[in-house]
Parts: sequence; structure tokens; C-alpha cells
Amino acid sequence: MKFKDISGSFLKEIILEAENKNTHLEHLEDNIFNKGYQGAKEAINYLYSLHEMLEGNSESPVSMTTKWDGAPAIIAGRDPETGKFFVGTKGVFAQKPKINFTDKDIEENHPGEGLQQKLKIALKTLSTLNWNTVAQGDMLFSKEDLQQTNIDGEEVIVFKPNTIVYAVPTNSDLAKQVTSADIGIVWHTEYVGGPTLADTRAKYGFDSSVLGQSSKVWHRDALIKDFSGVVTLTNNESEEVMGAIREADAYLKTIDSATFSWLEKGNDVIGKDFLQQLKAHVNNNIRAGAFDEPTKFAQGFVQKYITFMQKKIDGYKTQAKQDEMNDKLVQGVKFIKEHVPSIVSVYDLYLKIIHSKVLIVKKLETIRQLPTFKETENGYEVTGEEGFVAVDRMGNALKLVDRLEFSRLNFGTGMPGK
Repeated sequence: MKFKDISGSFLKEIILEAENKNTHLEHLEDNIFNKGYQGAKEAINYLYSLHEMLEGNSESPVSMTTKWDGAPAIIAGRDPETGKFFVGTKGVFAQKPKINFTDKDIEENHPGEGLQQKLKIALKTLSTLNWNTVAQGDMLFSKEDLQQTNIDGEEVIVFKPNTIVYAVPTNSDLAKQVTSADIGIVWHTEYVGGPTLADTRAKYGFDSSVLGQSSKVWHRDALIKDFSGVVTLTNNESEEVMGAIREADAYLKTIDSATFSWLEKGNDVIGKDFLQQLKAHVNNNIRAGAFDEPTKFAQGFVQKYITFMQKKIDGYKTQAKQDEMNDKLVQGVKFIKEHVPSIVSVYDLYLKIIHSKVLIVKKLETIRQLPTFKETENGYEVTGEEGFVAVDRMGNALKLVDRLEFSRLNFGTGMPGK
């Protein structure tokens, strides 16, 4: 198969905005754990909206952007408080903000040499754009990151900002644009409001045309400008997707809202470790390459919690503290075992929502920005792009990625799973 004919599946996951800053995002299905019954309802309503969008309905309450696998995350623009141009990472929103107006600021705020170099390039080059706002993007390359190679007999320019390798045919106009720039970046979020940077809120789906153009910067936004007609469901596909969503919805209606109460009670009885370990147990399934069936998941969670607590207990030096934590372990195990039926029901719904999501994202496979690969010992192997982000009318964002596949890719390269 020739390079130009390559197509692949996207890697999908769904995440939610947290605290009005694009600094921490969660899977849609995990919103069940975070918000209980209401979180489950929100997840299903989002699936209905995504189905509507894929039917080519221009009135759909969601829009779609492409998720690029860039690094580092760059936040840049005019500081609302001083009017000065700055660059930074997500550290600009830290309790002690790391906002960089000069190279000296970068050196003081970011001791790592590699990150320093990237931020200095960003500070010098991004300032040549027309800034009247603050935006966040994923850095794709600087000049030294660009390499020329051959894939399937075709000469290409490649760059690997994070996990995925992006490739551009050498004889294309895009390659000329990329190689002439000092930096490449894709914008996806705008920060609006004020009067300080800390007071701004994230607004997804940023239209970067307002920044103008500069010969030093290859940039674009992640918006898919005309989704309707690019990818739409056939009648059979629509019925399959809608059937899966309705199944999840119907199942939710059979679950009493009190069934979800164990999530809140777990935090009261066990503490913050409860939710943390529940999510960790899910991630262990993902690392193993499959989701357990609900009963096995619930039973496995008991052992997961015991192992976690025992390691914690062994870390304490005083007998009094060990005895205290042992009591907590006994209470926690008793609580989890008492609520196994509820855990089974909620996790069953969790899997039904994932199934509906996967059916939707499979249809998005035909949308590709650039050919994407993963680097192996035997050369380059085709992989999907990182995914998409769905943005509703309120500006809340959901990222679509196949958790199993993307984690396999990350874990296989020593990168942390998402």
C-alpha cells in the first residue's frame, strides 16, 4: 500500500473540562464515577448529540475539532492584566503563576533545558502574530525536530512531538510551509474574561484566523470547518448507533438513583483513596488490554483496594498508625463487599456507554489531517491520530479517543496512559 493511500482508525476517548481551565480533562464514562447518576445522564445526552451531528444535522448542539498529539502545551497571548505578550505552559494557572515575558523568566520558571528551548522559540516567534487574546495550543515542531525519511517509497518530512509521528510528503506545498517555519502549533482553546489570567475561563473551538499569518509560524486551529457532509451515518449505521445509545439509556432508567450513592458514601467511609483506586482499577483493565465483565470487575476491586491499603500500612513506622489504617482497611473492604451489586450495575452501564461511544467514533475514521504513524523497531507502522474533541454550545469539551488502543500505544513506548 502506498503512503498516499494509507488510512487508519482514530484513537478515541472522551474527557471533560475541569475548573474552566484546559489543564485536567477526564473520560466521559468516568463522569459516572465523578458525578453519579447525573454524570451518567449527561454522558448519554452527549452521545445523543454526537449521533445527531453524524446524521448531518447542522442544528446539532455540538461541533467537532481534531485532537493533535502535540507537546508541550503552549499558552500564549496578551496578559489581560499588563497587556504584555507572554508564553507559558499550564503552569500559568498555578497558584504561583509561571508567566514568561522574557527569556530570563523562562530560565527561572522552567529549569529543564529541553522545555526552556521550546518556550524561548515560542516566545520569539509567536509574538509575530496578531495577538488580542490568550490561546492554548499543542506545539508540533521546531526546526530541529523536522526530519526527512522515506515511507513506502515516498520521501516525507516527519516530526514526533509526543507519541505519534506526523508525516508530510516532501514535494507538497504543505512541506514547504512547514520547513520554512521556525515553529508549528495547533490552537484549540481560547481564554476569555479577566481582569487577570487566573480569572479567565476556557472556551473551546478557537478560530485562529484572528491571529493572522507569519513566515516564522506554521499554525492552524483544530476546528473542522464543515463537518456536515464530510462524515455522515448511513441508515444502517445510524440505527446501530442509536440502538446502542438507547440501550444504555434504557438501562440507566432501570437503575435507581440511590444505586449510585455508594460513590459518595465511599468517599465518606474510605476517603479520597476510594475514587482514586476505583479509577486506578479501570486503568489496570486498560493496561491489560480489555475491560473486565462487571462482576469480575467488582470482585477485583476488593483485592485491588486490599493491595493498595496493605502497601500503605507497611509504609507507616508506628504500630498505632498501622492499627488505625488496618481498621480503615477492614471498614473499606466491608463497605465494598456490601455494595458489590451496585458496583456491578454502574459498571455495566459504564461499558454500555463505552460501546455506544466506540460505534460513533468508528465513523470518524475517514477524517484525517495528516498521515500518522508510530515508530517501531522495524520502521513506521500506521496508527490513528490522537482523536477528536466535541464542543457543546456552552463551550464544554469532550475528547474522543479509544482508551484501549491509545494506552497500548503509550504503554508500549514507555509513555503514561491517558
